[in-house]
Amino acid sequence: MPLIITATDFSAIAENAANYACRLAIAQNAQLTIIHSFVFPVMFSDIPLPANLINDTEDDLDMQMKKLVTRLKTAYPTLNIQGIVIDGDLIKSLEEYVKNNSEPWLVVLGNSNTGENNNWESIVLAAFKHLKYPVLAIPPGVTYKQVKKICLAFDNKHEGNDIAFTQLRDITLALNAELQILNAQEDVLNRDNLPITDELAQQILAPANPHFHTIYEVNINSAIEDFISKNEIDWLVMIPRKYSFFEGLFHKSHSKAMAHHTHIPIVALHEM
Repeated sequence: MPLIITATDFSAIAENAANYACRLAIAQNAQLTIIHSFVFPVMFSDIPLPANLINDTEDDLDMQMKKLVTRLKTAYPTLNIQGIVIDGDLIKSLEEYVKNNSEPWLVVLGNSNTGENNNWESIVLAAFKHLKYPVLAIPPGVTYKQVKKICLAFDNKHEGNDIAFTQLRDITLALNAELQILNAQEDVLNRDNLPITDELAQQILAPANPHFHTIYEVNINSAIEDFISKNEIDWLVMIPRKYSFFEGLFHKSHSKAMAHHTHIPIVALHEM
């Protein structure tokens, strides 16, 4: 049985993502684990945190988790749900949990993208970049519906993407979805940016029967948005890269771009 993991900070955005994860888990006959991680503030003195403060904090978080799990089990009585509270950084906590259990099919996170919760948004971006399993970010207010169309926004750089292509193929097949691959170029067509997908990528993706599209002389953000709208895309998939435009989608100085691109869930896949 596949595993879906969702992380929560007990906010409304995170609970919305947890509900999305529940519905997705039911559709995929998966089990769901909810994780809350916490880090006590660093003390710049020789005075340790009082033991009762630590215990009270842990008890309060455990109680919040139990209440969340109870709400979700009431709403989804057929679903196998467990909740855990872990002391530590979320990314490290997820990796530690996976190491001692099983690798998830997806990690589902709520994504505010409003600039109002920079800490959580930085966590989402860190998960996108560093977790080796697929991460799905759910915008506020988005509820689960059957995923019929997936679009990979791809920069046509193939080296090191074998894992990502394999993940994309497996996700597409599991969802029984249609796969579109979009390569948007700001430059004009020339011999240095020909729309060629290498043979290995084609072999990996072939079972998902992908449709390839390459467009030139466009603003990348606008081109992706237009493609999503015209083709009624349900999930946007990306492979995060350092210094790529992808990071800009999650920076507060690009709030308009974020709003354009995050009205649907975004999946980040692992680059080797």
